[in-house]
Amino acid sequence: MKQSKSAIETAGEEVAVSRTYIREVILENFMSHEYSRIPLKPGINIITGPNGAGKSSILLGITVALGQTYTERSQRLSDLIRRGEEAARVSVIFDNNEVDGRRPIPWITSDQLVITRYIKKNGDYWHYVNNRFKTKAEVDHLLQQLGINPNNMLIIMHQNMIEQFAAKSNIEKLKMIEDAIGASHFRRRIIEAEEKLRNVQSEAQTLKRSLEEAKSAVEYWREEYEKLVRKRMLDEQKKKLELELAWAEVQEVEEDLNRLQEKIEAIKLEQVKLRGEIEFHGEEAERIKREVIESFMDKSSLEDFEKKLNLMIEEYSQLAVTKYKLELNENALKKIYSEMSKLEFLKNEKAAKALTLGERPRYVRKTSLIVEDIKTVTLKIASLGDVSEEAEDMYLIADAKYRETEVKAQQVEENLKKALEEIEIRKENWRNFLRKLVDEVEPRYNSILSYADGAGKVVLRGLEDPEKASIELYVGFRGAEPTLLDAHTHSGGERIVATLAFLLALQNYVKSPFRAVDEFDVHLDPLNRERMVKLIMASARSSPGSQYLIITPGRLPIDEDVNVLVVQNISGRSMVGRASV
Repeated sequence: MKQSKSAIETAGEEVAVSRTYIREVILENFMSHEYSRIPLKPGINIITGPNGAGKSSILLGITVALGQTYTERSQRLSDLIRRGEEAARVSVIFDNNEVDGRRPIPWITSDQLVITRYIKKNGDYWHYVNNRFKTKAEVDHLLQQLGINPNNMLIIMHQNMIEQFAAKSNIEKLKMIEDAIGASHFRRRIIEAEEKLRNVQSEAQTLKRSLEEAKSAVEYWREEYEKLVRKRMLDEQKKKLELELAWAEVQEVEEDLNRLQEKIEAIKLEQVKLRGEIEFHGEEAERIKREVIESFMDKSSLEDFEKKLNLMIEEYSQLAVTKYKLELNENALKKIYSEMSKLEFLKNEKAAKALTLGERPRYVRKTSLIVEDIKTVTLKIASLGDVSEEAEDMYLIADAKYRETEVKAQQVEENLKKALEEIEIRKENWRNFLRKLVDEVEPRYNSILSYADGAGKVVLRGLEDPEKASIELYVGFRGAEPTLLDAHTHSGGERIVATLAFLLALQNYVKSPFRAVDEFDVHLDPLNRERMVKLIMASARSSPGSQYLIITPGRLPIDEDVNVLVVQNISGRSMVGRASV
């Protein structure tokens, strides 16, 4: 298993910085420079000269060309234009020659990268990169790829910025350190993960509401569907009752027909009887009639004659009555046949109608019972109120949507869990990186302080929350116990020494190929100045891939490999020249 990597290696995996250097700086109508070309070399560059000569203007010109918008000297860039001129131009030329077949800035095909900024008196400004117009955002992105942030005082430290860094809050210091060493991606990834978490949480809230709405819809349409099922059952029951009622009506007509048929049979039997009686009375009347005639012819006694005559009249009367009864029966029979004909028509009509409702049931109850049942079912249907015929489809759709939303909610819940885990992983990576960094930087910080008879420590605080996380510098001199670095406890010189010691301890981790410090030594006593100068020079030489620009009004120990530039102000114009070593 491989050993754990150093903090700088860990950060380097995320931000691949191509090492280049500034070949030249060109200032035109910028502050006291009418036209100056400042040639720089890899390694150490020292700019020296008397106060007011225009040394700091060179570093300020570099930062303005690289996109800095606020400066200590002026809150408006237009104030940096040379007096009497309408515009200024500052250019920074980076080397981009191939090294081992690869350019330091591979996405630029030319041998140099020229970043130019124009500033006009009316406040307008714009950038050019290799003579092509670029937005400030494009320039910022380009410099970010190189690891250069002109606004980070750990990379470019103007006059008094050491004091300013010491005065920064411990939270700001930590963020500035992360930016300088190319570790901002740790914090950025946490922010991205937290943004993702917020999005997932928002989605979870939305899905929660959608799930509640879907559940309400399912419950509503389930009730409607149950009502629809109930209504369908009642409708089917009513339909069966209506079928039974239709055939019951047919059955009633049939029963009426049967009763008429029975009457017909009874009348026919009566007619047979009457016809027999007519025949009997007719025969008897004829027989008696003959006897009456015979009695009349024989001149029988009047009494016997009258008796027979009365018998004859009685028989004829009975015969007439019987014939009348027969006639009445025949008339009644005709009426019954007529009524039966009507009933047959009615039966056929009702049967035809009943057949449209369905086949005849095997058993049919009385009409009155069926009507009562129909009334009961009708009331039950009415009690259901309005029932949508789409209830079944809507219930199935609502249920499907609820299940789909439920699956999404479960997935989002998983995503929420993963997002929380991802945040914790990224925070832990960030914490581990910072802890490794402090473990590596603190011994060097102590080592540098020891040159000034000091000792210190570096403490990380609040790593649970990146927004509240901070770094604290502790220092003590001449055997004193290290205390938190601040203006109340330490003198100005002590603060400068301690801050410089920490910044120098960080140098091997800074990703920018270019670093600059302006007049760091103005408040140092000669001994500490000499110590810090040696440490700065040693730090610069220990980073052969980096370019240093040191601005100082005093003399520094100079080797042959150091590029020394002298700035003088002649008749209000800054002039830059090389110094002989």
